[in-house]
Amino acid sequence: MVIMKKPHIDSKKKDILQAAMRLFATKGIDGISVKEIGEAAGVTDAAIYKHFKSKQAMALEAFSHYCGSYTRLIDYMTGQPGTFRSRFHRLIDEVLRMHDEEQYGMLLLAQQHEIFVEASRSGERQLSDALIAFIEQGIERGELPEQDARLSAVLIIGAFNQMALSSLHGELPARLEPLAAEVKQRFSHLLGQL
Repeated sequence: MVIMKKPHIDSKKKDILQAAMRLFATKGIDGISVKEIGEAAGVTDAAIYKHFKSKQAMALEAFSHYCGSYTRLIDYMTGQPGTFRSRFHRLIDEVLRMHDEEQYGMLLLAQQHEIFVEASRSGERQLSDALIAFIEQGIERGELPEQDARLSAVLIIGAFNQMALSSLHGELPARLEPLAAEVKQRFSHLLGQL
């Protein structure tokens, strides 16, 4: 009988990454130091370098984590049965729920640091690619009017990013889920679903 060892999940790495994500999202990558990340995570610089080669590597891992989560969600909704409208509304519900659970993820994705721009050119499927494909599917099925799917995707992603930023600054509530009905209505109009 072979006993399989469970992989060890280092809670310190998770603490470091969460502290870094919060700081990257609110102060930018260039606006913080490894020492500040360590202080926020309650670890030493040495502990950080045990898990990450550099601050940039930490930022890239955080960005990839959130970008991958949202991209997989959109791809999942694209493959689900039902009308575009019902799947798009479920997508909005889920994105708002994800924001309310971890607001810094969406804020991190809104950053335009060269590390994230470079990551988006790496060949990995990106959030915008997934949303464009979803919108194009709605157009092809005749559920959405002809439109520039890329422009629509950019407008939707930008709106979500701005909502997260406005939530952080108190211009919108901390929890965005209660706004779901109005967000669905406005995005439906944007896509031509009257």
